[in-house]
Amino acid sequence: MTLRSLWIWLRYGRRQIYPWTTLAIAGWQWVVLCGLERDRAAIRWMATLVKIDGAKLTAFLNDLLW
Repeated sequence: MTLRSLWIWLRYGRRQIYPWTTLAIAGWQWVVLCGLERDRAAIRWMATLVKIDGAKLTAFLNDLLW
């Protein structure tokens, strides 16, 4: 595998897991932080939750079950 193709796969992987990592980090910050930082983490968590495509997620879970 060349460096260029590896870079392409890394970019693809980052785009696929980006919302989930942000959701996990913001969720953890929402639990741990307090005050204004907690409010910002809650907003970041809710904004990321909106970005996740629910139809694709439902189709994926349906494929796993059946």
